[in-house]
Amino acid sequence: MSSTDVDPEWSDRAERAEAAAFRRMIEDLPGEARELVGASVAQVADGVHTRVAHDPMGGYWNKALGFCEPVTEETVAEVVSGNRECGVSALAFALQPRVVPGDWSAIGERHGLTRGAVMVKFLGPAEPPADATTDLRVERVGVAHARTFAEVMADGFGVGWSAETEAMFAMTAGFDGDWATYAAFDDDRVVGVARMLVLPDLDTVALFGAATLAEARGRGAQTALMAARLAEARDRGITWAAADTWAEQLPDHPNPSQHNMVRIGLTEVHRRPHWVWRG
Repeated sequence: MSSTDVDPEWSDRAERAEAAAFRRMIEDLPGEARELVGASVAQVADGVHTRVAHDPMGGYWNKALGFCEPVTEETVAEVVSGNRECGVSALAFALQPRVVPGDWSAIGERHGLTRGAVMVKFLGPAEPPADATTDLRVERVGVAHARTFAEVMADGFGVGWSAETEAMFAMTAGFDGDWATYAAFDDDRVVGVARMLVLPDLDTVALFGAATLAEARGRGAQTALMAARLAEARDRGITWAAADTWAEQLPDHPNPSQHNMVRIGLTEVHRRPHWVWRG
């Protein structure tokens, strides 16, 4: 099935799941962490606007996303105004293709938006594949691994270590309740991590955040970590799984995550460029 054949409801479910996960990421941060990074979240039209003024990832957590109705210029202006009020220096509008208005080029020019990286959105059944094998040991981990999770995420994404980095990645809420965190171990060393968020209202799990240390790549860690999360979601009675990753640009610069998501049974529902605003 190609993305042009996918039911729009699949696209909407994938968008809403990501937006809900971004919202929960901000809301579930401890108060002192929210204050440190300057984090807040607002409802804008039918989407979500997350703001992190001191984002250690250079603006990744600053997004307007989750839109399933056509986006208007008033919505864009509201988001840009919110950025300025919160001291946000860079933000991406993440818009699935069918919500982009016909005059988007003119709107973007008026508000200083430029086209950025393209993301691939995936949705599929929350069913683990039978062939997710690795020589690493994959286990669900608890809050005792919070700092280790943060360190592997920072290393995997090339983010410098700082108090802000630890605040965003090591949140204690990420290990219990609707959240769950898994790790891949090489002997006793954590070499890969991944997180999930169950969204009962959407009957969907968001496969949200994953990284593998460079020396452990190519050993099946992320496929096994996705399989473990899908198994837990299925056991919790969840029907759907949503995920996203950067779009592969050239065959000689592959994105393994994109291929892993297809391998575990997820379907590409659409591709979505980031429209970047810089203050």
